Amino acid sequence: MTGTILITGAAGRMGRTLREHWRERAVIGLDRHGAERIVDLLHGPEACGPAFAGAETVVHLAADPDPGSPFERGGHDNTVATLTVVGACLRAGVRRLIFASSIWADAPAWGLSDRMTWYAASKLAGEALVRAFADQTGHPAVCLRPGYFDPQAGRADDANEAVRVDRASLCRHFDEALAWPGPGCATRYAVGTLCRPASGPA
Repeated sequence: MTGTILITGAAGRMGRTLREHWRERAVIGLDRHGAERIVDLLHGPEACGPAFAGAETVVHLAADPDPGSPFERGGHDNTVATLTVVGACLRAGVRRLIFASSIWADAPAWGLSDRMTWYAASKLAGEALVRAFADQTGHPAVCLRPGYFDPQAGRADDANEAVRVDRASLCRHFDEALAWPGPGCATRYAVGTLCRPASGPA
């Protein structure tokens, strides 16, 4: 697909990175500030829907990225934002949805935590919503689970350093998500410089 890509959370670290990486493509940034389209996703799909008009692919990055976020931000706001995105995609006829989930969706497997966090719960809920989007519409979707990403930071603590994803690897994984032909929804990991095998269509 070569149509317009709309990126939510376009002013964040991943958003800025992808906008630069895809500078030769038709890309629209959406965020609460610092983007072409200024929208607060907490206002719901009816209010936000017009901002999605003309997008063929939506890359949903917008979220509170702190795994330790309290319910209000990590649970409620992150989940409402994803509900808004899915609803807006349905209204606008978006034909591909890529969701930036997190390795925290499978935190025990990565040795990050043995307890469910509000952040991890919001990512799992988001994956279910994106999977339903793919199944209900017949359009392809990808739930991408990046590791720790901060291209400006030095070495992190041991847990984050073990799951770091660098700029080049992150961009490659999102390129592959753009090329995912479907059918259904794929779940993929983006960690380090090598991709864990995809789980395939869900």
